Amino acid sequence: MENTWIRFLLPDDEYKRRNIMSYFAEAAILQLGVLVIMLILSRTGLISMDSELVLLLLLFGSAAYIGIRYILSGMEYTDIMTEKAFRKERKRIAVKSITFFLFFVGIYSLFYLFGAVSTSPVAILGVSILGAVILFITDYASLRRSYQKNKELID
Repeated sequence: MENTWIRFLLPDDEYKRRNIMSYFAEAAILQLGVLVIMLILSRTGLISMDSELVLLLLLFGSAAYIGIRYILSGMEYTDIMTEKAFRKERKRIAVKSITFFLFFVGIYSLFYLFGAVSTSPVAILGVSILGAVILFITDYASLRRSYQKNKELID
């Protein structure tokens, strides 16, 4: 595994690296299956989809599958064992999400003020809030699952 070109995407921890590689393999097999089904359906005339759209959906679906599997695996926060550590990390996640929101709004507002984008300020706020909420939910779900898993290991 050390000789793979994908190693820059993988963590140093052997357990995490092995699990993530299995998630990549699962996603690739699912992607192949969906691609074969889509090919059969398009050849029979049951559906007609643009090939670029199909490829983008497969790419997004694979990335989403890997991300969801990682979040739900409970291996992100290996050092969260106590309620106090959980609350501290939850607070850090909230601060990170708020910082993301402020940074995103700030950068996007600069582009808006200089005329680089013509999106309305309401849309900027909507996308920023959505991004911050998704960031918080995914991090919190991972933290919660990791905490529960770590607590089970201790008991």
